Amino acid sequence: MSLNPIWPQVALNAVVEREACIPDNLRLSPEFIAKYPAGSNVLNAAAESGFMSDKELKLTDPSNDATSIIAAIKARDVSAVEVLTAFIKRATIGHQLLCCLTQIFFDEGLARAKELDDYYLKTGQLVGPLHGLPISIKDHMGVKGKRATGGFSGDLDKLFSTEHAHLNQILWDAGCVFYCKTNLPQMIMHLETHSFWGQTLNPHNTQLTSGGSSGGCGALIAFGGSPLGLGTDIGGSLRSPSSNCGIFTLKPTTGRLPGNGLRGGSVVPGADAIVATSGPLTRSSRDIDLFFNVVFAAQPWLQNMALVPLPWKREPMKWSGTGGKIRLGVMWNDLVVLPQPPIRRALQAMVDVLKETGNYEIIDYEPTYHKDLVLMAQKLYFVDGGASGRARAAATGEPLCHLSEWVLSLPGVKDHTMHELWELLLERDALRAKYYAYWNSQRIDVLLCPAHHGPAQPLQTTKYWGYTSAFNCADFPAAVFPTGLTADPMLDLKEEPRQSWSEADAHSIATYEPNLFKNAPLSLQLVSKRHADETVLQALQEIEEVLPLRN
Repeated sequence: MSLNPIWPQVALNAVVEREACIPDNLRLSPEFIAKYPAGSNVLNAAAESGFMSDKELKLTDPSNDATSIIAAIKARDVSAVEVLTAFIKRATIGHQLLCCLTQIFFDEGLARAKELDDYYLKTGQLVGPLHGLPISIKDHMGVKGKRATGGFSGDLDKLFSTEHAHLNQILWDAGCVFYCKTNLPQMIMHLETHSFWGQTLNPHNTQLTSGGSSGGCGALIAFGGSPLGLGTDIGGSLRSPSSNCGIFTLKPTTGRLPGNGLRGGSVVPGADAIVATSGPLTRSSRDIDLFFNVVFAAQPWLQNMALVPLPWKREPMKWSGTGGKIRLGVMWNDLVVLPQPPIRRALQAMVDVLKETGNYEIIDYEPTYHKDLVLMAQKLYFVDGGASGRARAAATGEPLCHLSEWVLSLPGVKDHTMHELWELLLERDALRAKYYAYWNSQRIDVLLCPAHHGPAQPLQTTKYWGYTSAFNCADFPAAVFPTGLTADPMLDLKEEPRQSWSEADAHSIATYEPNLFKNAPLSLQLVSKRHADETVLQALQEIEEVLPLRN
């Protein structure tokens, strides 16, 4: 299987069309791009390009979150047009270095921003709580008047949105601005981002992946080209790019947020044994809170009977630990793949600092049933044995990407008969019940664990989803946050040879070369039980009091 497929003409045409949308005055020269060979940290490229003013650089800097941007617009310190213009510049620069965009509609975004500015000037009122905020959207999600793809070139003329998807409409009504769509992998089922649109790179180290499947959005936000993005997660697709790129996310419990609503871009009934959920990729935990407050204030369950009518709770949590402390479980590994040295260092450092505060009751959490959840997820992702994915590729003669072929070839993937599927769903529910009972027996509020077995991996090598997919199978909400630490070859030495725990563990050992991972952000995951989404966020905000950690 070639790592660089030969794409059909329809795919090449789509890429040419996208690249033609790059504003001429923002095109980087070949000489400038050559300054950043593979393995480069490109985060300073926006400043070095000379295309952006100091004000624009400050406005789009990843340290300036969505909450701050909205406040600046409200205070009239900056207009919506000025905000979007700055993000357009940074997004354009980032795309040329990272391949993070699929569709570019900057002019439409600027027209929307001007309408918002005119309304504010005329009425003195904001359209809503997201007034003027640019939001990037994952390619398969429905944006009015735009095409969508599931990472297949054959989708280009089939998936077209005549309306915003329900979730996007809520964000639009709250005053946001849509201006681009972001890259995703073929079949939307990799923890990397590689499709006919191109391969998205990690801005911290371009030898590494941005993660997937919401990897275009993750790279864009980390580079500074978007203050908030919308993605989805069925096996780690919000948490993987957030972990790899050093940003924040919260994968909610399924049934709380509206879905994509676009046929061909969503899991269909009958193949929904594990359900995807939408969610935000952000620059801060308070931006996560902002996002969910806006969405739940719209009471989406009144329009979608499949949603749980559960508002976003903001009252302080009552923690379970002695003296009102947070009772924190720590899962050091999942007994399938031992985390690579940088992640082990980050988790140990995080636990050490939390212990020093005296505010946490910390226990070790054994990964009971974890492997079973991972294997169950593998069986349930492709209940037709991958036939529909292969057919979508074959429609244009598009070859399967390396990681598409790999995931469809896992031992658990098969074309189930209806009776086999019924039996498998009963097994899933029994496993969930056992895991839920085990979780409750530990009496923890939240679980701290790796978000992945390593930091961002070398391109086209990410082949273990277990640290995220287990919680999709259990349907537990999970957040990812950057610790502030980064991979350092001087600190994260290659370990002595050891007996591998599994085939996936052997692969992790083989791909770990300390020098490859330099500058990669080290992130961790925080999990709680079903419908305890607010618990996760409030615990994260408590933990943030000790962040960032330092190498």
